[in-house]
Amino acid sequence: MLKIIGTNIYHIRGDTDSFDVNLTQEDGSDIGPYAAVFSVKKKITDAGYVFQAHVQNGVVSLTPDLTADLEAGDYVWDIEVRTQDGWVQTVGPGIFRVIADVTR
Repeated sequence: MLKIIGTNIYHIRGDTDSFDVNLTQEDGSDIGPYAAVFSVKKKITDAGYVFQAHVQNGVVSLTPDLTADLEAGDYVWDIEVRTQDGWVQTVGPGIFRVIADVTR
């Protein structure tokens, strides 16, 4: 089960989840072709990522292997978006809370 409240994402460890990312210009128009990556770190100042997932067709897909071995707790996330014309924008950051699963 995935829940998003504001910029906080709640995810049960090891579950399969996905969520839509609606990327538009400030005026609401389409941003055109882009590449985007959803990144999660334990702390925002960490150099390494806990995991990353590419945004494909406006969807972030979380597969079980991405979170199955994570400790329950709070992490941080953002999405970096790069357009073909060199535009770079960050969505987030926010809290990515991993909730412990009962059945393993």
